[in-house]
Amino acid sequence: MFPFDIDDAELDVEVEEDKEPSDYVIDFETGKLTGRIITGLPAIKQWVMIVLGTDKYYYTQYSWNHGCELRDLIGKGFKQDYIESEVKRIITDALSMSKDIKGISNLEVSYEGDTLTAAFTLDTIYGSEEVMVDV
Repeated sequence: MFPFDIDDAELDVEVEEDKEPSDYVIDFETGKLTGRIITGLPAIKQWVMIVLGTDKYYYTQYSWNHGCELRDLIGKGFKQDYIESEVKRIITDALSMSKDIKGISNLEVSYEGDTLTAAFTLDTIYGSEEVMVDV
């Protein structure tokens, strides 16, 4: 019998309810897991740091929905207004993958040399948190 011959009613599939997000804590300075588990807003913030720190379309282990294109703005000589609008668009697009994130506000963008810094307020269903990302 092939798997496509099975009716959906015959499958014993558990439907996952909406749960609070959880993840293992990553020490971003060492790049290692700490062994502790975080949930809720800290877990979402860590996910945001991972997504915004990952180049979209670069790593084959991630889907094309994971990551962002912030690095594409560095060193191109774009004007400040254009960079700010693109940073907001790119971050909003990257974070739209999470149903727990409502949006971002208070975006401040600065760049010095080859480093772009974006600071913003992350608005989630669990509350708000300040986030700062260097690219």
